[in-house]
Amino acid sequence: MGPRRRRKPEAPQRRSASPTAGPSRRSAAGTSSSHRTRRAHVWLKEIRKLQKSTDLLLRKAPFARVAAEAFLVHLFEDAYLLTLHAGRVTLFPKDVQLARRIRGIQEGLG
Repeated sequence: MGPRRRRKPEAPQRRSASPTAGPSRRSAAGTSSSHRTRRAHVWLKEIRKLQKSTDLLLRKAPFARVAAEAFLVHLFEDAYLLTLHAGRVTLFPKDVQLARRIRGIQEGLG
């Protein structure tokens, strides 16, 4: 055996600043990537099923009530503006009728 050569001392390796450089924390905790992909596949399958269906996810009645309330509020706002234009403070039925007539068939619902 010949004489041993001395190695140059290597510079210490720097650690990266990002915490994700090493193994991920989730994989260390036991969640495998196949489990995540399986869960994502289930979500995508459910999304596709819901996009294909025509069933309503929420009931019609609450939306109908909200639409009816919005229609009436807007109608009374317009009618009250007509009342103020006539120089009155009290809302009369003729103000509501005139507001529906000015709106037309599309917005007045008949």
